[in-house]
Amino acid sequence: MALLTHEGFEFKNILSGGYKIKEDVEDVKSKQTMGDGSVRRNYGQMDKTEIKVRFGQMNFETFKEYMQHFKKHEDYYTYFSQRNNSMLTKKFFVSRPDVPIISTLHGGRYDEFEITLSQIGEGTADD
Repeated sequence: MALLTHEGFEFKNILSGGYKIKEDVEDVKSKQTMGDGSVRRNYGQMDKTEIKVRFGQMNFETFKEYMQHFKKHEDYYTYFSQRNNSMLTKKFFVSRPDVPIISTLHGGRYDEFEITLSQIGEGTADD
């Protein structure tokens, strides 16, 4: 079973220990300290999921293929939920990394990099 998929593509070059997920994190919209020292928080309407995926070194072709699946700022991804022990699909904001180039020989080689997916919506895409 894949940890992360997008439009049927399975991301396989995930490093050992490179899949970190925080599920059902409260969405704090505002926080205010009252005069008596108590803290008041206003929450958004749904809890959020954040996924950090660290990929290993790649050649240029593999890197280009992976980046095609992260080209949109917002998109639907299917991920392995540790809490539900199943695959779930939700809409995420994609934070693309700066990726260092290790070598330009033989088409190029890219160093390890991390993608962060921050949930912005529920449900599934109607593809």
